[in-house]
Amino acid sequence: MTTDPTHSPYRTVEEAYTRAGTSSSNLKVDPDRRGDADVLIAAGWSPGMLGGALMRLRGEWDSVAAPRFRQDSTAHQRRNHPGADADAGAGADAVQLLGRLRSLAQVLEAVERWATAKHLADARTLARTSVCYWLDPTCRACLGRGAALVPGTPMLGRVCKACGGSRKAREPMGQDGRRTLNMLDDCVSRRNQSMKKRLHNSMHRG
Repeated sequence: MTTDPTHSPYRTVEEAYTRAGTSSSNLKVDPDRRGDADVLIAAGWSPGMLGGALMRLRGEWDSVAAPRFRQDSTAHQRRNHPGADADAGAGADAVQLLGRLRSLAQVLEAVERWATAKHLADARTLARTSVCYWLDPTCRACLGRGAALVPGTPMLGRVCKACGGSRKAREPMGQDGRRTLNMLDDCVSRRNQSMKKRLHNSMHRG
């Protein structure tokens, strides 16, 4: 058994940028194929615009919702039980807190339009569930520890059955959920690359 390490399951804005930068991109506009970028543009967005909105949403979550969630984590753990459905719990707390985030509405609108244009089932639920998971993928069964706490001690016991020690909940809504999460990360990557390019050009101007 090991002592529960100091571990934050929340990514900072910078960490989100880094992760997004490593994901594969399907956001190029192709005249012969209607890709994600084409769908977003048709909906009045662009990958960079949605990426910027996601960055703002991530910053709001990190500064407002995540600290409160951490404070409530002990009470949440007491409400959980071994037979709880990890997938049903994933994102539940995030849903309650997301109402405080100003960038939420425009992000959900864009993602829902994208999902509808892609003919993905239940676009509204898919958008909300995916955005919640993107912000907070923490396994609810172990609260991001990767293992269960030994009752009455700060020691970690057996590997969490729900996440297998990964500290993350299962990605929601199957392949459609994974596709949506990839799109979100790709948009952030696109925005980050654009910001880096503008910064580079401004530094070398003149």
